[in-house]
Amino acid sequence: MPSERVLHGDWHSLEPCVALQRLDTSNDGLSAARAAQRLAEQGPNHLPERKRQSSFVRFLRQFHNVLIYVLLGAALVTALLQHWLDAGVILGVVVIKRLSQSKGVSSSENLSPG
Repeated sequence: MPSERVLHGDWHSLEPCVALQRLDTSNDGLSAARAAQRLAEQGPNHLPERKRQSSFVRFLRQFHNVLIYVLLGAALVTALLQHWLDAGVILGVVVIKRLSQSKGVSSSENLSPG
């Protein structure tokens, strides 16, 4: 098994044969027996699955931005001044922008394996 020392460092600067030697492998890869041994010792090679957030929580997190706070404040002030059209337009822009970003985030999450 490769030592902890070889798992860190400047791999980009090593010659390929040195990197293969440090990892105890070859150009052809691991033998089936060696792969089974490493699987038993180290476990499967995969990232832990992240807990998925609900669409509503993801939507609310889109509003955690200073610019959005400023726009929401401006919408509040215009509403207090009873400029309903201006307040509605500001809120509409904020919501439409965030909805479009939420769609992009959910689309990218659907592409990720898991």
